[in-house]
Amino acid sequence: MTTNAENIRARDTRVIAAAWRIIAREGVLALTVKALADEAGVAVSSMRYTMPSQAVVRERALQALAPRIRDRVTALSEDLDGGPEQARALLSSLLPLDAERRLEASVLVALSACALTEPGLQPIWREVDGTVRDVCAQGLRALGVRGDVVALDHLHTLMHGLIAQLMNRGEGRSPQWAVAVLDRELLRSGG
Repeated sequence: MTTNAENIRARDTRVIAAAWRIIAREGVLALTVKALADEAGVAVSSMRYTMPSQAVVRERALQALAPRIRDRVTALSEDLDGGPEQARALLSSLLPLDAERRLEASVLVALSACALTEPGLQPIWREVDGTVRDVCAQGLRALGVRGDVVALDHLHTLMHGLIAQLMNRGEGRSPQWAVAVLDRELLRSGG
């Protein structure tokens, strides 16, 4: 038998997934509590306790990103032994190269823009951005590069740029150019 807390967590997980779909399909402005309740198939009144406003919904949608990235990277790190292949796998895992990561990137790009003006999103954005930076640092460590802040800053910035460019180029174009840019960067960084 499930507890009330478990039911609430399951509903919230479903609601966050629905929020991500709305953001990807229609943009952040379409992310109203009513639209979200309709998309998730839950009553608006049941959402009012845990997600009472659009701001809270945006915060919860952004909060869900960092753990997903960390879980994916942890799974990858367990399967690889280091070197250029591990660096490439880790960094490629951030790029929107499949439907799941494209959905994540939609949320990342849309809500990072919101974080510029929403104080409640700024600390959450810093956590997500820190997670992306940590993945970049892991990639560099796999290449034997440690403690080079300039290389880390460069790679971190490059990854955000590649994510944004892949999202802006549309689904119909091949993402192979971004993978080629990443490969060139890895070679330049020591791989």
